[in-house]
Amino acid sequence: MRNIEVNSHGTVFTSRAAAVMQDMADEMGRTIADRGVDTVRAEFAKVVQHPTGHYSSQIHRTSFGSRHVIDDGGMIYGPWLAGVGSRNKTTRFKGYAHWRRAAQILQRSVLAVARGMMPRYIARLQ
Repeated sequence: MRNIEVNSHGTVFTSRAAAVMQDMADEMGRTIADRGVDTVRAEFAKVVQHPTGHYSSQIHRTSFGSRHVIDDGGMIYGPWLAGVGSRNKTTRFKGYAHWRRAAQILQRSVLAVARGMMPRYIARLQ
Protein backbone atom coordinates (compact mmCIF):
# COMPACT_ATOMS: atom_id res chain seq x y z
CA MET A 1 0.00 0.00 0.00
CA ARG A 2 1.27 3.46 -0.88
CA ASN A 3 0.67 6.63 1.05
CA ILE A 4 -0.09 9.83 -0.78
CA GLU A 5 0.38 13.17 0.89
CA VAL A 6 -1.33 16.25 -0.51
CA ASN A 7 -0.03 19.67 0.45
CA SER A 8 -2.96 22.10 0.37
CA HIS A 9 -1.09 25.36 0.88
CA GLY A 10 -0.67 28.18 -1.59
CA THR A 11 -2.74 30.56 -3.65
CA VAL A 12 -4.88 27.94 -5.38
CA PHE A 13 -6.27 26.77 -2.05
CA THR A 14 -7.23 30.19 -0.73
CA SER A 15 -10.35 32.23 -1.28
CA ARG A 16 -8.24 34.54 -3.46
CA ALA A 17 -8.14 31.89 -6.19
CA ALA A 18 -11.92 31.75 -6.32
CA ALA A 19 -12.06 35.54 -6.68
CA VAL A 20 -9.47 35.48 -9.48
CA MET A 21 -11.37 32.78 -11.36
CA GLN A 22 -14.64 34.70 -10.92
CA ASP A 23 -12.98 37.84 -12.29
CA MET A 24 -11.76 35.84 -15.30
CA ALA A 25 -15.21 34.37 -15.93
CA ASP A 26 -16.82 37.83 -15.68
CA GLU A 27 -14.35 39.42 -18.08
CA MET A 28 -14.61 36.50 -20.48
CA GLY A 29 -18.40 36.76 -20.52
CA ARG A 30 -18.34 40.51 -21.19
CA THR A 31 -15.68 40.17 -23.88
CA ILE A 32 -17.49 37.37 -25.70
CA ALA A 33 -20.84 39.18 -25.47
CA ASP A 34 -19.33 42.40 -26.84
CA ARG A 35 -17.71 40.43 -29.63
CA GLY A 36 -21.10 38.83 -30.26
CA VAL A 37 -22.77 42.23 -30.71
CA ASP A 38 -20.09 43.21 -33.23
CA THR A 39 -20.45 39.88 -35.05
CA VAL A 40 -24.24 40.10 -35.35
CA ARG A 41 -23.97 43.63 -36.70
CA ALA A 42 -21.28 42.61 -39.18
CA GLU A 43 -23.25 39.60 -40.42
CA PHE A 44 -26.36 41.74 -40.84
CA ALA A 45 -24.39 44.39 -42.75
CA LYS A 46 -23.16 41.71 -45.17
CA VAL A 47 -26.66 40.83 -46.35
CA VAL A 48 -28.62 44.08 -46.27
CA GLN A 49 -28.51 46.03 -49.53
CA HIS A 50 -29.73 49.40 -48.24
CA PRO A 51 -29.18 49.54 -44.48
CA THR A 52 -30.64 52.45 -42.54
CA GLY A 53 -28.69 51.60 -39.40
CA HIS A 54 -31.73 51.63 -37.14
CA TYR A 55 -31.94 47.85 -36.70
CA SER A 56 -28.18 47.51 -36.16
CA SER A 57 -28.23 50.28 -33.58
CA GLN A 58 -30.74 48.28 -31.53
CA ILE A 59 -28.49 45.21 -31.24
CA HIS A 60 -26.89 45.35 -27.81
CA ARG A 61 -25.68 43.41 -24.78
CA THR A 62 -27.66 43.34 -21.55
CA SER A 63 -25.97 42.03 -18.41
CA PHE A 64 -27.63 40.26 -15.51
CA GLY A 65 -24.73 39.74 -13.12
CA SER A 66 -22.40 37.31 -14.85
CA ARG A 67 -25.02 36.41 -17.48
CA HIS A 68 -25.04 38.37 -20.73
CA VAL A 69 -27.78 38.45 -23.35
CA ILE A 70 -27.45 39.84 -26.86
CA ASP A 71 -30.69 40.91 -28.52
CA ASP A 72 -32.23 43.45 -30.84
CA GLY A 73 -34.19 45.25 -28.15
CA GLY A 74 -37.44 43.50 -29.10
CA MET A 75 -37.67 44.99 -32.60
CA ILE A 76 -41.03 43.86 -33.98
CA TYR A 77 -39.53 42.80 -37.32
CA GLY A 78 -36.40 41.21 -35.79
CA PRO A 79 -37.64 37.59 -36.01
CA TRP A 80 -38.73 38.17 -39.62
CA LEU A 81 -35.29 39.53 -40.57
CA ALA A 82 -33.61 36.58 -38.84
CA GLY A 83 -35.87 34.07 -40.59
CA VAL A 84 -37.51 32.67 -37.48
CA GLY A 85 -40.81 34.58 -37.56
CA SER A 86 -44.18 33.09 -38.44
CA ARG A 87 -44.33 35.26 -41.58
CA ASN A 88 -41.22 33.60 -42.99
CA LYS A 89 -43.22 30.40 -43.49
CA THR A 90 -45.84 32.12 -45.64
CA THR A 91 -43.70 34.51 -47.71
CA ARG A 92 -40.81 34.12 -50.14
CA PHE A 93 -38.44 35.89 -47.79
CA LYS A 94 -36.81 33.26 -45.60
CA GLY A 95 -34.69 35.67 -43.56
CA TYR A 96 -31.05 36.63 -43.44
CA ALA A 97 -29.98 34.09 -40.76
CA HIS A 98 -27.49 36.65 -39.43
CA TRP A 99 -28.07 35.59 -35.81
CA ARG A 100 -27.43 31.92 -36.59
CA ARG A 101 -24.21 32.69 -38.48
CA ALA A 102 -23.03 35.07 -35.77
CA ALA A 103 -23.62 32.40 -33.10
CA GLN A 104 -21.60 29.88 -35.11
CA ILE A 105 -18.73 32.35 -35.57
CA LEU A 106 -18.81 33.24 -31.89
CA GLN A 107 -18.76 29.60 -30.79
CA ARG A 108 -15.63 29.01 -32.85
CA SER A 109 -13.85 31.97 -31.22
CA VAL A 110 -14.65 31.33 -27.54
CA LEU A 111 -11.65 29.07 -26.94
CA ALA A 112 -9.25 31.60 -28.46
CA VAL A 113 -10.68 34.37 -26.28
CA ALA A 114 -10.27 32.21 -23.17
CA ARG A 115 -6.72 31.26 -24.07
CA GLY A 116 -5.82 34.89 -24.60
CA MET A 117 -7.07 35.88 -21.15
CA MET A 118 -5.77 32.99 -19.10
CA PRO A 119 -2.09 34.02 -18.77
CA ARG A 120 -3.06 37.29 -17.05
CA TYR A 121 -5.22 35.53 -14.51
CA ILE A 122 -2.80 32.65 -13.95
CA ALA A 123 -0.14 35.26 -13.16
CA ARG A 124 -2.46 36.67 -10.48
CA LEU A 125 -2.59 33.24 -8.85
CA GLN A 126 1.16 33.10 -8.29
